[in-house]
Amino acid sequence: MKDLKVIRRCPGCGVILQSIDESLDGFVPTKHVERHEVVLCQRCFKLQHYGQDIGTKEVFKFDEFFKILAKAKQDKAMIIWVLDILNFETTVSSELLTPIQGLDVYFVATKRDLLPKNVNNERLMTYISNFLKTNAIPYKGLLIASSKTNQSFDELQAFIQSSIALQDIYIIGATSSGKSTLVNTYLKNYSNNTNRLITTSPFPGTTLRVIEIPLGDHQVMYDTPGYIAGHSMLAKVEKEVTKLILPKVEIKPKHYQLGAKDSLAIGGLARLDILEGKKQAISFYFSNLVEFHKTTIEKADRSFISLITKKHIKPTTKHALNLKSFETFELTLETSGRIDIAISGYGWISLPCLGQTIRLLVPKGILVKQLAVKV
Repeated sequence: MKDLKVIRRCPGCGVILQSIDESLDGFVPTKHVERHEVVLCQRCFKLQHYGQDIGTKEVFKFDEFFKILAKAKQDKAMIIWVLDILNFETTVSSELLTPIQGLDVYFVATKRDLLPKNVNNERLMTYISNFLKTNAIPYKGLLIASSKTNQSFDELQAFIQSSIALQDIYIIGATSSGKSTLVNTYLKNYSNNTNRLITTSPFPGTTLRVIEIPLGDHQVMYDTPGYIAGHSMLAKVEKEVTKLILPKVEIKPKHYQLGAKDSLAIGGLARLDILEGKKQAISFYFSNLVEFHKTTIEKADRSFISLITKKHIKPTTKHALNLKSFETFELTLETSGRIDIAISGYGWISLPCLGQTIRLLVPKGILVKQLAVKV
């Protein structure tokens, strides 16, 4: 008689792993099942490494997410809030602040490897902490991390081990924030000393599925569904477009000399016009696959729509094919320092403040956030 085998589950989605039928959920090659290692099922592996999703989508219900946080509060759990470092200002949902009030909250800004290497880590830390303090968001700790390079994972482990009486841990974050990748990397780096199995099931009272990961016999990590930031570009565009706007490698910022009457198309999803002001270098931090096109304001409207409809610029979306699909923001800058302007789920613009008047076009419903002026 053969020995009973321990059933293993995918840390990404919780499905039981199997190597019998490639067409069924949970398939992995036999050699991976037999190894004593954390391994993703075929669906999660393709999703993580190639952006291919071969599974069905689950509808996110924000009201039900509050039930998950209510249980976290009842259990006095630790919250690890994962932020996308490329969009952290626009993915900190203010709706979640009240439900987690009074809990130990640790922020982890992921995807550090996607920012240019010359961006100073200390400055990043100061920048994010100032943002959290300015918005009166209390927290116990802040890390800047990379799941690709393992940056700050030892510090993350220290956070978890320092929890009072081994609190349960709830991992929260917006979709595409790097939350699941962070959890998977953590599991690969640190073994959990228990025979309990990873499971996935609808959270009590909801249809939302939560992955329950035992970290020991008395501590559990709950990987919650990614909440959807409705004001994000990622929530508005087609799946194939998200592949163009989500960076996969280190961003190489684009720099343009722009002055009065200049206009720059940022893909087919945004446009910056300089109405007044001297010509100055402006930096654009977007995916390397986003294409740019410079013209004059007089030609901007006709040129922009022509680029979109003829698909002569990337990316574009079927939801923004004419000027009526775009919302216009106008701003007169201060006369000193610098300012960043973030386009939720897309990228950000960094420019010197010299009293210019600028105009920004983005698809309707997309959040544009003016960030703190930096001296």
